[in-house]
Amino acid sequence: MNSVPLTRLFELMQAGVYSGCLAVITDEVPTEEMISSLSGKARQHYRTVNLWNLSSEGSLNAFPVDAELILVFGLERQLPDSPVTYQARTKLDVRRNSGLFSMICLDEASFRCHFSNSEEPFYNFCDSIYQKSISDWI
Repeated sequence: MNSVPLTRLFELMQAGVYSGCLAVITDEVPTEEMISSLSGKARQHYRTVNLWNLSSEGSLNAFPVDAELILVFGLERQLPDSPVTYQARTKLDVRRNSGLFSMICLDEASFRCHFSNSEEPFYNFCDSIYQKSISDWI
């Protein structure tokens, strides 16, 4: 499977090819260091970029929602029916409907857990692509 260059992916998102929210499925669990490096690359294409670490303690209410791009990670630490999962899904839906962009970075097992069950909040929520490793982009 061919990898999409990161610059091209950002162009496709901004052109509306993706729904405004994109799940990036990798072979590895994304770390905060990887996502921070990815945000540096994203800042070359978006005016404002913020990170949402869903594995950290605390409420999503503390996370800024008005950035042009949000990079989300840590979903693997949440159960599909947890309050944090539902809150993240709601906030991402509002962002998408406001013309803002989001990327959810997660491993394959987490994608299957959160996006493949029709009873879970992220089922068919957004487009997805496979990227062997986020490190390939950074």
